[in-house]
Amino acid sequence: MNQVEQSVTEYVDEVWEDVVADIEQLVSYPSVAVSADAEPGAPFGRPVRDALDCALGIAQKLGYQTSDDEGFVGIADIPGRGDKQLATICHVDVVPAGPGWNTDPFAMERREGWLLGRGVIDDKGPAVLSLYAGAYLLKHGIVPRYTFRALLGCDEEVGMSDVHHYLENNADPDFLFTPDAEFPVCNGEKGGFNGEIVSPRFENGIITAFEGGVAHNAVPDRAACTVQVA
Repeated sequence: MNQVEQSVTEYVDEVWEDVVADIEQLVSYPSVAVSADAEPGAPFGRPVRDALDCALGIAQKLGYQTSDDEGFVGIADIPGRGDKQLATICHVDVVPAGPGWNTDPFAMERREGWLLGRGVIDDKGPAVLSLYAGAYLLKHGIVPRYTFRALLGCDEEVGMSDVHHYLENNADPDFLFTPDAEFPVCNGEKGGFNGEIVSPRFENGIITAFEGGVAHNAVPDRAACTVQVA
């Protein structure tokens, strides 16, 4: 192990409990994006705005310069020696918790080496880890060649209008990657088809109701069909 690897390993050991505590805090917000609940500065509803403020608060604590793009995207910067930006983008919104949990999805728990809670993997855990990764530079007084920018989206699970809004008002980063979910490789990411299946009403039909899932972009954990029987 070289000197840099040793330094990073020691940093991880030093901050790990703070990392987990910050993930727990961020998970506590039921930040499902709902455009119909928009208010000034919170285009996807108050719970998402609160989660964004929490994430920006973590960034400020670590020494980042923070701002936000009208509540669409949070911005956390470590200024570099030049104008170019190296960026990460994560998101603080989540899909609805849905049924089937045997823990409170918004009260993170530790169990047998795992962290349980909605958003731990997708994408609140990676968001916190990104912030701490950049903070390594601040802790060691390293001024990076490029500005490091951590972007925190608010609408990834619904439509990514947050990203479109950001690009309309800010320059593209020179390099960007997304430590989302099963980073570093999501092999065979599922596609999405937002269609509607419509039929005439079944008069006196056997099937009276059919439903499943809680979000368009999540595989349903269960489905239910109500039928009439003699």
